[in-house]
Amino acid sequence: MNIVKFYLKFTAKNLFRHKRRTILTAFAIAVGIMYFIVFDSLLSGADRDAINNMVNFETGHVIVSSVSSDDRRPKLGELIPESKGLAREIAELPKVEAATPRLVFPASIIAGFEELPVLGIGADPETDERVFLVSEHVTDGRWLMPKEEGAVLGKRIADLLELELGDVITIRTQTVGMAFQAIDFSVVGIVSTPHPTVNQTQVFLPLDIAQEALGAGQGATEIVVRAESEKAIGTVSDSIRSLDLWTPSWDIKPWYEAASFLAIGTGKRAFGGVLMGLVLIIATIGVVNSILLSTLERVREIGLLKAMGMKEKDIIRLFVFEGCGLGLLGGALGGVMATVINAYMVNTGISIQMFFGETNMDIGYPIADRMFGVWNWPTVLWAILFGLLVSLVASYFPARKAAYLDSVESLRQL
Repeated sequence: MNIVKFYLKFTAKNLFRHKRRTILTAFAIAVGIMYFIVFDSLLSGADRDAINNMVNFETGHVIVSSVSSDDRRPKLGELIPESKGLAREIAELPKVEAATPRLVFPASIIAGFEELPVLGIGADPETDERVFLVSEHVTDGRWLMPKEEGAVLGKRIADLLELELGDVITIRTQTVGMAFQAIDFSVVGIVSTPHPTVNQTQVFLPLDIAQEALGAGQGATEIVVRAESEKAIGTVSDSIRSLDLWTPSWDIKPWYEAASFLAIGTGKRAFGGVLMGLVLIIATIGVVNSILLSTLERVREIGLLKAMGMKEKDIIRLFVFEGCGLGLLGGALGGVMATVINAYMVNTGISIQMFFGETNMDIGYPIADRMFGVWNWPTVLWAILFGLLVSLVASYFPARKAAYLDSVESLRQL
Protein backbone atom coordinates (compact mmCIF):
# COMPACT_ATOMS: atom_id res chain seq x y z
CA MET A 1 0.00 0.00 0.00
CA ASN A 2 2.86 2.36 0.89
CA ILE A 3 4.58 1.51 -2.40
CA VAL A 4 1.47 2.39 -4.42
CA LYS A 5 1.12 5.61 -2.45
CA PHE A 6 4.74 6.44 -3.21
CA TYR A 7 4.24 5.81 -6.93
CA LEU A 8 1.09 7.96 -7.05
CA LYS A 9 2.73 10.81 -5.14
CA PHE A 10 5.85 10.66 -7.31
CA THR A 11 3.70 10.58 -10.48
CA ALA A 12 1.62 13.59 -9.42
CA LYS A 13 4.77 15.56 -8.62
CA ASN A 14 6.34 14.80 -12.01
CA LEU A 15 3.15 15.48 -13.98
CA PHE A 16 2.78 18.95 -12.54
CA ARG A 17 6.48 19.75 -12.64
CA HIS A 18 5.84 21.06 -16.17
CA LYS A 19 2.19 22.04 -16.06
CA ARG A 20 2.00 23.53 -19.53
CA ARG A 21 3.42 20.43 -21.22
CA THR A 22 1.16 18.14 -19.20
CA ILE A 23 -1.93 20.21 -20.00
CA LEU A 24 -1.13 20.39 -23.73
CA THR A 25 -0.51 16.64 -23.97
CA ALA A 26 -3.65 15.81 -22.00
CA PHE A 27 -5.67 18.30 -24.07
CA ALA A 28 -4.54 16.71 -27.35
CA ILE A 29 -5.73 13.32 -26.10
CA ALA A 30 -8.96 14.90 -24.79
CA VAL A 31 -9.84 16.53 -28.12
CA GLY A 32 -9.48 13.26 -30.00
CA ILE A 33 -11.61 11.38 -27.46
CA MET A 34 -14.22 14.15 -27.46
CA TYR A 35 -14.54 14.13 -31.25
CA PHE A 36 -14.99 10.37 -31.30
CA ILE A 37 -17.68 10.38 -28.58
CA VAL A 38 -19.64 13.22 -30.20
CA PHE A 39 -19.32 11.67 -33.67
CA ASP A 40 -20.62 8.34 -32.37
CA SER A 41 -23.46 10.11 -30.57
CA LEU A 42 -24.59 11.96 -33.70
CA LEU A 43 -24.31 8.86 -35.87
CA SER A 44 -26.31 6.75 -33.40
CA GLY A 45 -28.90 9.51 -33.13
CA ALA A 46 -29.14 9.77 -36.92
CA ASP A 47 -29.68 6.00 -37.16
CA ARG A 48 -32.40 6.12 -34.50
CA ASP A 49 -34.25 9.08 -36.07
CA ALA A 50 -33.85 7.71 -39.60
CA ILE A 51 -35.31 4.34 -38.57
CA ASN A 52 -38.24 6.05 -36.84
CA ASN A 53 -38.88 8.21 -39.91
CA MET A 54 -38.72 5.22 -42.25
CA VAL A 55 -41.18 3.21 -40.18
CA ASN A 56 -43.53 6.08 -39.33
CA PHE A 57 -43.65 7.85 -42.70
CA GLU A 58 -42.57 5.54 -45.52
CA THR A 59 -42.44 1.78 -45.02
CA GLY A 60 -44.15 0.75 -41.79
CA HIS A 61 -42.63 -2.42 -40.34
CA VAL A 62 -43.58 -4.72 -43.24
CA ILE A 63 -44.58 -4.03 -46.86
CA VAL A 64 -46.67 -6.52 -48.82
CA SER A 65 -46.00 -5.51 -52.42
CA SER A 66 -47.28 -6.57 -55.82
CA VAL A 67 -45.37 -4.22 -58.11
CA SER A 68 -42.18 -5.66 -59.55
CA SER A 69 -41.09 -2.75 -61.75
CA ASP A 70 -38.41 -0.42 -60.41
CA ASP A 71 -40.42 2.75 -61.04
CA ARG A 72 -43.33 1.35 -58.98
CA ARG A 73 -45.72 1.98 -61.88
CA PRO A 74 -48.90 -0.07 -61.27
CA LYS A 75 -49.83 -2.47 -64.06
CA LEU A 76 -52.69 -4.82 -64.72
CA GLY A 77 -51.99 -8.17 -63.11
CA GLU A 78 -49.62 -6.61 -60.60
CA LEU A 79 -52.18 -5.20 -58.21
CA ILE A 80 -53.39 -6.68 -54.94
CA PRO A 81 -57.13 -7.12 -55.60
CA GLU A 82 -59.64 -6.41 -52.85
CA SER A 83 -56.85 -4.70 -50.99
CA LYS A 84 -59.03 -3.40 -48.16
CA GLY A 85 -60.26 -6.90 -47.40
CA LEU A 86 -56.72 -8.28 -47.26
CA ALA A 87 -55.61 -5.35 -45.09
CA ARG A 88 -58.42 -6.12 -42.63
CA GLU A 89 -57.38 -9.78 -42.46
CA ILE A 90 -53.76 -8.82 -41.85
CA ALA A 91 -54.77 -6.34 -39.15
CA GLU A 92 -56.49 -9.16 -37.25
CA LEU A 93 -53.34 -11.32 -37.15
CA PRO A 94 -51.46 -11.74 -33.85
CA LYS A 95 -48.75 -9.13 -33.16
CA VAL A 96 -50.19 -6.75 -35.80
CA GLU A 97 -51.30 -3.29 -34.70
CA ALA A 98 -52.68 -2.07 -38.03
CA ALA A 99 -52.53 -2.52 -41.80
CA THR A 100 -53.44 -0.17 -44.62
CA PRO A 101 -53.56 -0.43 -48.45
CA ARG A 102 -51.79 2.10 -50.63
CA LEU A 103 -51.83 2.72 -54.37
CA VAL A 104 -48.45 4.20 -55.26
CA PHE A 105 -47.86 5.64 -58.73
CA PRO A 106 -45.59 8.17 -60.52
CA ALA A 107 -47.32 11.39 -61.52
CA SER A 108 -46.81 15.05 -62.29
CA ILE A 109 -48.46 18.07 -60.68
CA ILE A 110 -49.45 20.89 -63.00
CA ALA A 111 -50.12 24.25 -61.36
CA GLY A 112 -50.56 27.05 -63.87
CA PHE A 113 -47.52 26.94 -66.17
CA GLU A 114 -45.44 24.95 -63.70
CA GLU A 115 -45.07 21.14 -63.69
CA LEU A 116 -43.34 19.00 -61.08
CA PRO A 117 -42.78 15.22 -61.02
CA VAL A 118 -44.09 13.64 -57.81
CA LEU A 119 -45.03 10.31 -56.29
CA GLY A 120 -48.78 9.92 -55.99
CA ILE A 121 -50.06 7.91 -53.03
CA GLY A 122 -53.64 6.75 -52.81
CA ALA A 123 -54.16 6.40 -49.05
CA ASP A 124 -57.14 5.06 -47.14
CA PRO A 125 -58.04 8.01 -44.86
CA GLU A 126 -59.43 5.71 -42.18
CA THR A 127 -56.61 3.17 -41.81
CA ASP A 128 -53.55 5.05 -43.09
CA GLU A 129 -53.27 7.11 -39.92
CA ARG A 130 -53.14 3.92 -37.83
CA VAL A 131 -49.95 2.85 -39.61
CA PHE A 132 -48.33 6.18 -40.50
CA LEU A 133 -47.96 9.51 -38.69
CA VAL A 134 -48.36 11.71 -41.78
CA SER A 135 -51.80 12.93 -40.72
CA GLU A 136 -50.35 14.21 -37.43
CA HIS A 137 -48.01 16.55 -39.31
CA VAL A 138 -50.57 18.51 -41.32
CA THR A 139 -49.43 22.09 -40.77
CA ASP A 140 -52.11 23.76 -42.93
CA GLY A 141 -55.61 22.50 -43.64
CA ARG A 142 -56.59 18.93 -42.79
CA TRP A 143 -56.05 15.28 -43.66
CA LEU A 144 -57.89 13.44 -46.45
CA MET A 145 -61.53 12.44 -46.39
CA PRO A 146 -63.03 9.50 -48.35
CA LYS A 147 -64.51 10.13 -51.79
CA GLU A 148 -63.38 13.76 -52.04
CA GLU A 149 -61.29 15.14 -54.86
CA GLY A 150 -58.80 16.67 -52.45
CA ALA A 151 -55.03 16.36 -52.21
CA VAL A 152 -52.53 16.74 -49.39
CA LEU A 153 -49.09 17.94 -50.50
CA GLY A 154 -45.64 17.86 -49.00
CA LYS A 155 -44.56 21.32 -47.87
CA ARG A 156 -41.60 21.49 -50.24
CA ILE A 157 -43.92 20.80 -53.20
CA ALA A 158 -46.31 23.51 -52.05
CA ASP A 159 -43.44 25.99 -51.67
CA LEU A 160 -41.94 25.23 -55.09
CA LEU A 161 -45.28 25.62 -56.86
CA GLU A 162 -46.44 28.45 -54.57
CA LEU A 163 -49.60 26.57 -53.69
CA GLU A 164 -51.98 27.37 -50.86
CA LEU A 165 -55.09 25.76 -49.41
CA GLY A 166 -57.98 25.78 -51.86
CA ASP A 167 -55.78 26.05 -54.97
CA VAL A 168 -56.68 23.70 -57.82
CA ILE A 169 -53.97 21.46 -59.24
CA THR A 170 -53.95 18.95 -62.07
CA ILE A 171 -52.38 15.55 -61.49
CA ARG A 172 -51.26 13.81 -64.66
CA THR A 173 -50.41 10.12 -64.67
CA GLN A 174 -51.11 6.85 -66.47
CA THR A 175 -53.80 4.34 -65.69
CA VAL A 176 -53.06 0.67 -65.10
CA GLY A 177 -53.98 0.21 -68.77
CA MET A 178 -51.20 2.67 -69.73
CA ALA A 179 -53.63 5.37 -70.89
CA PHE A 180 -52.84 8.96 -69.96
CA GLN A 181 -55.05 10.48 -67.30
CA ALA A 182 -55.39 13.97 -65.88
CA ILE A 183 -57.67 14.94 -63.02
CA ASP A 184 -58.16 18.13 -61.04
CA PHE A 185 -57.83 18.23 -57.26
CA SER A 186 -58.22 20.91 -54.64
CA VAL A 187 -55.42 21.34 -52.11
CA VAL A 188 -56.95 20.50 -48.73
CA GLY A 189 -53.79 20.06 -46.66
CA ILE A 190 -50.03 20.61 -46.51
CA VAL A 191 -47.76 18.35 -44.45
CA SER A 192 -44.33 19.05 -43.00
CA THR A 193 -42.84 15.86 -41.59
CA PRO A 194 -39.41 14.88 -40.24
CA HIS A 195 -38.98 12.75 -43.39
CA PRO A 196 -37.67 14.84 -46.34
CA THR A 197 -38.98 12.44 -49.01
CA VAL A 198 -42.56 13.01 -47.87
CA ASN A 199 -42.11 16.78 -47.92
CA GLN A 200 -40.36 16.92 -51.28
CA THR A 201 -41.99 14.27 -53.48
CA GLN A 202 -45.29 12.88 -52.15
CA VAL A 203 -48.87 13.84 -52.91
CA PHE A 204 -51.64 12.05 -51.02
CA LEU A 205 -55.06 11.33 -52.51
CA PRO A 206 -58.02 9.38 -51.11
CA LEU A 207 -57.55 5.72 -52.06
CA ASP A 208 -60.97 5.33 -53.69
CA ILE A 209 -60.44 8.41 -55.88
CA ALA A 210 -56.95 7.26 -56.88
CA GLN A 211 -58.27 3.78 -57.73
CA GLU A 212 -60.99 5.29 -59.92
CA ALA A 213 -58.58 7.68 -61.68
CA LEU A 214 -56.11 4.88 -62.47
CA GLY A 215 -58.72 2.27 -63.31
CA ALA A 216 -57.39 0.05 -60.55
CA GLY A 217 -60.75 -1.21 -59.27
CA GLN A 218 -60.30 -2.12 -55.60
CA GLY A 219 -56.61 -2.88 -56.11
CA ALA A 220 -53.51 -1.49 -54.44
CA THR A 221 -49.79 -1.74 -55.10
CA GLU A 222 -48.93 -2.46 -51.47
CA ILE A 223 -50.29 -3.12 -48.02
CA VAL A 224 -48.23 -1.60 -45.24
CA VAL A 225 -48.23 -3.24 -41.83
CA ARG A 226 -47.36 -1.89 -38.38
CA ALA A 227 -46.25 -4.66 -36.04
CA GLU A 228 -46.30 -4.57 -32.26
CA SER A 229 -42.50 -4.47 -32.19
CA GLU A 230 -39.36 -5.03 -34.27
CA LYS A 231 -39.08 -8.55 -32.86
CA ALA A 232 -42.51 -9.43 -34.25
CA ILE A 233 -41.61 -8.71 -37.90
CA GLY A 234 -40.60 -12.31 -38.70
CA THR A 235 -43.71 -13.78 -37.04
CA VAL A 236 -46.00 -11.30 -38.80
CA SER A 237 -44.40 -12.05 -42.19
CA ASP A 238 -44.91 -15.79 -41.72
CA SER A 239 -48.53 -15.26 -40.64
CA ILE A 240 -49.27 -13.18 -43.75
CA ARG A 241 -47.93 -15.92 -46.03
CA SER A 242 -50.28 -18.41 -44.39
CA LEU A 243 -53.44 -16.44 -45.27
CA ASP A 244 -55.86 -17.91 -47.81
CA LEU A 245 -55.71 -14.72 -49.89
CA TRP A 246 -51.92 -14.86 -50.16
CA THR A 247 -50.43 -15.12 -53.66
CA PRO A 248 -46.87 -16.50 -54.05
CA SER A 249 -45.98 -13.84 -56.63
CA TRP A 250 -46.35 -11.11 -54.03
CA ASP A 251 -43.40 -9.94 -52.02
CA ILE A 252 -43.02 -9.32 -48.28
CA LYS A 253 -40.26 -6.91 -47.36
CA PRO A 254 -39.32 -5.75 -43.84
CA TRP A 255 -38.49 -2.07 -43.48
CA TYR A 256 -34.73 -2.60 -43.14
CA GLU A 257 -34.42 -4.08 -46.64
CA ALA A 258 -35.52 -0.72 -48.01
CA ALA A 259 -33.22 1.30 -45.72
CA SER A 260 -30.16 2.20 -47.81
CA PHE A 261 -28.92 4.52 -45.07
CA LEU A 262 -27.94 1.49 -42.98
CA ALA A 263 -25.10 0.84 -45.41
CA ILE A 264 -24.13 4.50 -45.16
CA GLY A 265 -24.02 4.14 -41.38
CA THR A 266 -21.65 1.19 -41.71
CA GLY A 267 -19.30 3.30 -43.83
CA LYS A 268 -19.44 6.17 -41.39
CA ARG A 269 -18.66 3.86 -38.52
CA ALA A 270 -15.59 2.78 -40.45
CA PHE A 271 -14.68 6.46 -40.55
CA GLY A 272 -15.17 6.45 -36.76
CA GLY A 273 -12.55 3.70 -36.59
CA VAL A 274 -10.18 5.90 -38.60
CA LEU A 275 -10.90 8.71 -36.17
CA MET A 276 -9.95 6.48 -33.25
CA GLY A 277 -6.76 5.64 -35.12
CA LEU A 278 -5.94 9.34 -35.24
CA VAL A 279 -6.63 9.55 -31.52
CA LEU A 280 -4.16 6.69 -31.05
CA ILE A 281 -1.49 8.46 -33.10
CA ILE A 282 -2.00 11.79 -31.31
CA ALA A 283 -1.95 10.13 -27.91
CA THR A 284 1.12 8.05 -28.73
CA ILE A 285 3.15 11.00 -30.04
CA GLY A 286 2.13 13.21 -27.12
CA VAL A 287 2.87 10.65 -24.42
CA VAL A 288 6.15 9.45 -25.95
CA ASN A 289 7.30 13.05 -26.39
CA SER A 290 6.37 13.94 -22.83
CA ILE A 291 8.05 10.88 -21.29
CA LEU A 292 11.22 11.31 -23.39
CA LEU A 293 11.53 14.94 -22.39
CA SER A 294 10.94 13.97 -18.79
CA THR A 295 13.68 11.35 -19.10
CA LEU A 296 16.21 13.81 -20.52
CA GLU A 297 15.43 16.36 -17.84
CA ARG A 298 15.73 13.88 -14.97
CA VAL A 299 18.89 11.95 -15.86
CA ARG A 300 20.60 12.72 -12.54
CA GLU A 301 17.41 11.93 -10.63
CA ILE A 302 17.18 8.54 -12.33
CA GLY A 303 20.84 7.87 -11.51
CA LEU A 304 20.24 8.80 -7.89
CA LEU A 305 17.23 6.49 -7.66
CA LYS A 306 19.26 3.60 -9.07
CA ALA A 307 22.13 4.37 -6.73
CA MET A 308 19.71 4.18 -3.80
CA GLY A 309 18.80 0.65 -4.87
CA MET A 310 15.75 1.14 -7.08
CA LYS A 311 15.60 -1.53 -9.78
CA GLU A 312 14.97 -1.03 -13.48
CA LYS A 313 11.47 -2.46 -13.28
CA ASP A 314 10.61 0.04 -10.53
CA ILE A 315 11.81 2.94 -12.65
CA ILE A 316 9.83 1.61 -15.62
CA ARG A 317 6.80 1.47 -13.37
CA LEU A 318 7.32 5.10 -12.32
CA PHE A 319 7.34 6.36 -15.90
CA VAL A 320 4.46 4.10 -16.93
CA PHE A 321 2.46 5.54 -14.05
CA GLU A 322 3.29 8.98 -15.40
CA GLY A 323 2.09 8.00 -18.87
CA CYS A 324 -1.09 6.56 -17.42
CA GLY A 325 -1.59 9.79 -15.52
CA LEU A 326 -1.45 11.71 -18.81
CA GLY A 327 -3.93 9.28 -20.37
CA LEU A 328 -6.25 9.52 -17.37
CA LEU A 329 -6.16 13.32 -17.37
CA GLY A 330 -6.80 13.41 -21.14
CA GLY A 331 -9.57 10.83 -20.92
CA ALA A 332 -11.30 12.58 -18.02
CA LEU A 333 -11.05 15.97 -19.74
CA GLY A 334 -12.28 14.50 -23.04
CA GLY A 335 -15.17 12.77 -21.27
CA VAL A 336 -16.24 16.02 -19.57
CA MET A 337 -15.97 18.02 -22.82
CA ALA A 338 -17.91 15.35 -24.74
CA THR A 339 -20.63 15.21 -22.07
CA VAL A 340 -21.14 18.98 -22.19
CA ILE A 341 -21.31 19.07 -25.99
CA ASN A 342 -23.45 15.94 -26.19
CA ALA A 343 -25.96 17.40 -23.72
CA TYR A 344 -26.57 20.13 -26.30
CA MET A 345 -26.75 17.61 -29.15
CA VAL A 346 -29.28 15.45 -27.30
CA ASN A 347 -31.56 18.30 -26.20
CA THR A 348 -31.21 20.82 -29.04
CA GLY A 349 -29.47 19.05 -31.91
CA ILE A 350 -27.84 20.71 -34.91
CA SER A 351 -29.74 22.04 -37.89
CA ILE A 352 -28.87 20.47 -41.23
CA GLN A 353 -30.03 23.65 -42.95
CA MET A 354 -27.49 25.62 -40.92
CA PHE A 355 -24.81 23.87 -43.02
CA PHE A 356 -26.61 23.36 -46.34
CA GLY A 357 -29.14 26.22 -46.31
CA GLU A 358 -32.53 25.76 -47.94
CA THR A 359 -31.17 23.49 -50.66
CA ASN A 360 -32.76 20.32 -49.22
CA MET A 361 -29.51 18.49 -49.85
CA ASP A 362 -29.72 14.73 -49.45
CA ILE A 363 -27.40 13.71 -46.59
CA GLY A 364 -28.13 10.01 -47.07
CA TYR A 365 -30.50 9.82 -44.10
CA PRO A 366 -34.29 10.35 -44.12
CA ILE A 367 -34.00 13.34 -41.80
CA ALA A 368 -35.52 16.68 -42.78
CA ASP A 369 -33.93 19.21 -40.48
CA ARG A 370 -32.32 18.46 -37.13
CA MET A 371 -29.85 15.77 -36.16
CA PHE A 372 -29.87 14.79 -32.50
CA GLY A 373 -27.33 12.89 -30.44
CA VAL A 374 -27.96 10.08 -27.97
CA TRP A 375 -26.45 9.14 -24.63
CA ASN A 376 -24.19 6.16 -25.08
CA TRP A 377 -22.30 5.79 -21.81
CA PRO A 378 -20.55 2.52 -22.75
CA THR A 379 -18.94 4.35 -25.69
CA VAL A 380 -17.83 7.18 -23.39
CA LEU A 381 -16.26 4.71 -20.96
CA TRP A 382 -14.66 2.71 -23.77
CA ALA A 383 -13.14 5.86 -25.33
CA ILE A 384 -11.65 6.96 -21.99
CA LEU A 385 -10.23 3.49 -21.35
CA PHE A 386 -8.85 3.46 -24.89
CA GLY A 387 -6.99 6.71 -24.26
CA LEU A 388 -5.64 5.31 -21.00
CA LEU A 389 -4.51 2.08 -22.67
CA VAL A 390 -2.77 3.91 -25.50
CA SER A 391 -0.97 6.14 -23.00
CA LEU A 392 0.13 3.10 -21.01
CA VAL A 393 1.56 1.35 -24.07
CA ALA A 394 3.14 4.55 -25.43
CA SER A 395 4.93 5.26 -22.15
CA TYR A 396 6.53 1.82 -21.84
CA PHE A 397 9.34 2.16 -24.39
CA PRO A 398 10.66 5.57 -23.26
CA ALA A 399 10.33 4.23 -19.69
CA ARG A 400 12.67 1.35 -20.60
CA LYS A 401 15.11 3.82 -22.08
CA ALA A 402 15.08 5.75 -18.81
CA ALA A 403 15.41 2.62 -16.66
CA TYR A 404 18.51 1.31 -18.41
CA LEU A 405 20.54 4.50 -18.27
CA ASP A 406 23.92 3.90 -16.67
CA SER A 407 23.64 5.07 -13.06
CA VAL A 408 27.28 6.25 -12.78
CA GLU A 409 27.09 8.25 -16.01
CA SER A 410 23.73 9.66 -14.94
CA LEU A 411 25.14 11.00 -11.66
CA ARG A 412 27.89 12.83 -13.57
CA GLN A 413 25.24 14.86 -15.48
CA LEU A 414 24.82 18.42 -14.34
